[in-house]
Amino acid sequence: MKFPLARFTIEGKSMEPTLREGESVLVFRPLKGKRGDLIVFKKNAKTMIKRIERIEGDKVYVKGDNWQESTDSQEFGALNRAQIEGKVIARIQ
Repeated sequence: MKFPLARFTIEGKSMEPTLREGESVLVFRPLKGKRGDLIVFKKNAKTMIKRIERIEGDKVYVKGDNWQESTDSQEFGALNRAQIEGKVIARIQ
C-alpha cells in the first residue's frame, strides 16, 4: 500500500518557470486528473513531472511548460493512467 502523499524533487528545466530544478513538490495519490493538472509519472524507469495536455479515454497526453527543454508526449506518446503516480498539490519550501 502506498501512502496518499509523497514528496518529489524537480530535476531538469522542462517545467520552468512554474517549477524550478531543485524545488520539491507534494504529490497526492490516487489521481483523478484533468487538463492543466501537474502530475508525476513513471516513463522508462524515470520519474517525471509534466502538465496534462489532454485525456482521451485511458490515454493521458502530457507536456512540459518549457517546451524547448521538455521530453513529453510529443516525443514518447500517450501515458496509460497506470503510469501516473499522483497529482502535484503544493510546493514544499
